[in-house]
Amino acid sequence: MRAIFIAVGSELLDLDRVDTNSIYVARRLREKGILTDMKVAVGDHVDNLSWIVKKACQRAQLVILSGGLGPTEDDVTREAVAAALKRKLLFREEIVAELEAVFRRRGMAMPEINARQAFVIEGAEVLANPVGTAPGLLCDEGNCKVLLLPGPPAELVPMFESVYTRHIAPAANHHVVARTFKLTGISESEADSRCADIYRRYRNPVTTILASPGLIELHLLGRSKNSDAEARRLTDELADKLRERLGEFIFAERDVSLPEVVVEGLQEKGLTLAVAESCTGGGLGDKITSVPGSSAVFLGGVIAYADALKTGILGVRAETLKRHGAVSQAAAGEMAAGVRRLCRASLGLAITGIAGPGGGDRKPVGLVHMHLSADGHEQGLRQIFTGNREIVKLRSEYSALNLVREYVSQLSADGGRQTADGKE
Repeated sequence: MRAIFIAVGSELLDLDRVDTNSIYVARRLREKGILTDMKVAVGDHVDNLSWIVKKACQRAQLVILSGGLGPTEDDVTREAVAAALKRKLLFREEIVAELEAVFRRRGMAMPEINARQAFVIEGAEVLANPVGTAPGLLCDEGNCKVLLLPGPPAELVPMFESVYTRHIAPAANHHVVARTFKLTGISESEADSRCADIYRRYRNPVTTILASPGLIELHLLGRSKNSDAEARRLTDELADKLRERLGEFIFAERDVSLPEVVVEGLQEKGLTLAVAESCTGGGLGDKITSVPGSSAVFLGGVIAYADALKTGILGVRAETLKRHGAVSQAAAGEMAAGVRRLCRASLGLAITGIAGPGGGDRKPVGLVHMHLSADGHEQGLRQIFTGNREIVKLRSEYSALNLVREYVSQLSADGGRQTADGKE
């Protein structure tokens, strides 16, 4: 079964509005092996919407529309779908009575305009709306089901879940197995170039690559009409090949964030962490403290934006700043050692860079130096990140966290467990 989602509303085209309904629906459909082929946004125009619905019904077995079921003149979804399916709109007096009862419970009289919501498409199943006033509709059109849902998420979700349980899930005839790889320290284009020759040979499983600043996700979805075991075998086969190509960049194969992985690793090894930040302005500490239980391993940090704080609090030498500048590997190393010493932590992690907009030829916008200081271990990293100020900061934070992850992973590989003073 293939699906097409149509988000209805001129505001989705003209204003800064994000359609979240399609994300929710696509995720639920995917759980049953139903892939969403298209997501389309259409304004409140009967002819345009009718044309889209006709084309969608020719291509998919499930067409879902959200929005346009209200009582006003620009709510045209019922009219457009009826035209596309060449069916009549029928007025249902019992729906009017139900709407009047809803308004009475609210201590109000029903506005006359709400009677428009009592028009239903000929042959459609009327779907109750336990939250709002707009009924939904479900139409069978040959091999295609057309589902009309209200736009507000609070109304759409319970209505969709009811239809999902009764009509959609039972019709999904695939066993589904999903795998997820979460990567950092690699760009989307590099990840694709490393493994595209593998996953492009597979129509099943389907591979999806999602990118955000500092992070890459690979989602695999294997399907089988025969058995769960077959779906698992197909998915595992591709996953094993991708793991061989991308293993050094994979920080998780489950739904977990990089900060969570770092905190878990520090807890496992009995290590503590302190951070010194310049260009990220506290973002690194915020990432870590967003993880529940991080207080067991994160001691604190210093936002040393001014050079006077780098020297006065972190102990960065004035000579270092004079010779190399605040944005340098030498300064990052001394910042990391300084915050480690100040907080008496197992690990000190530092970031200093130029997030923008100002920069120069020798030190361009996006230049960032990071450093991890531990007992018997000093590791620096120099990067030039692209993107605006916020993206540079995000990428810096994730790259710095990855230094910690790699260090802790190496301890795990060596079989060592350290205490807060760095001794095994």
